[in-house]
Amino acid sequence: MTSHIGADTAPSTSPDTTPPGAVPEPAIVRADRARKKNRRRGLAGAYIGGGMLAALAVAAIVCRFFLDSDRIDPAMVLTAPTGEHPFGTDSAGRDVALRTFAAAAADLPLALGGTAVAMVVGTALGLLAGSGGRGSGYIMRIVDGFDAFPLLILILVIVQISGGGTAILLATIAILNIPRFIRLTRAESMHLRESRYVFYSQVIGTSVYYRLRTHILPNISGTILSQASTGAALALSAVGAMSFLGLGIAPPIPSWGSMIQAGSAGLTTGQWWPIAFPALALVYSIVALNLISDSLDAHFAKEVE
Repeated sequence: MTSHIGADTAPSTSPDTTPPGAVPEPAIVRADRARKKNRRRGLAGAYIGGGMLAALAVAAIVCRFFLDSDRIDPAMVLTAPTGEHPFGTDSAGRDVALRTFAAAAADLPLALGGTAVAMVVGTALGLLAGSGGRGSGYIMRIVDGFDAFPLLILILVIVQISGGGTAILLATIAILNIPRFIRLTRAESMHLRESRYVFYSQVIGTSVYYRLRTHILPNISGTILSQASTGAALALSAVGAMSFLGLGIAPPIPSWGSMIQAGSAGLTTGQWWPIAFPALALVYSIVALNLISDSLDAHFAKEVE
């Protein structure tokens, strides 16, 4: 009888998969590759939100510039959704689906463009305010002055007096968002000013501009981008609200807010489609922007950790 004593206690070794003559991959390299893979997974929400907005943008371009979203058919007034008109028609006999997607070509650029202007201006002023220079106090006093007023009401009055228009709306969106970027950038830059590498950079005689551009701005860019996505969602809501009040994009250019306002009259008689689909498109866009914001926020928070 053959003895098997010691067979179970023999040390087990995993086969060496390294090719003959090749240098084994260091553990730090493997860890770095795994970390990058986890980062890509962490940005899944941003990819989904970006894909949602990209699909909407393509549909908006097609419906706004290649299809007739303003065609009126008196025989099809307030028709419920059908195969020919999936979203139904409005009170003028226009296709609600075409106008809903075409409205994105007007609303999204306004919201994104105004937020981009606010991001550039607010970040620059926030960095200046956080640098500790002589102008930092004046900048924050101006921001505090803006916060002391009901800013949205003031802007609505300005838009009403000026008569609205795309340029006024763009400036309005920027003004609404600039104080947020200033405060965020100032707080983040003041926090980083206390870090060792910024202190050592100052010790060796680098300029304030160099430290802001090289050490501070790259390390707060993720937070700024996350705030930009949140700001764009708020801006889109503001564009819709002003259009609903008749202070936004002027007809005949379609806008989600003006479509909701025009369709609200038929809601009491059961004609829900002229208001439902523009409202859903607005919610869809805001959800996409919030997905991007949350994903970026979580991604850059992990990097800091």
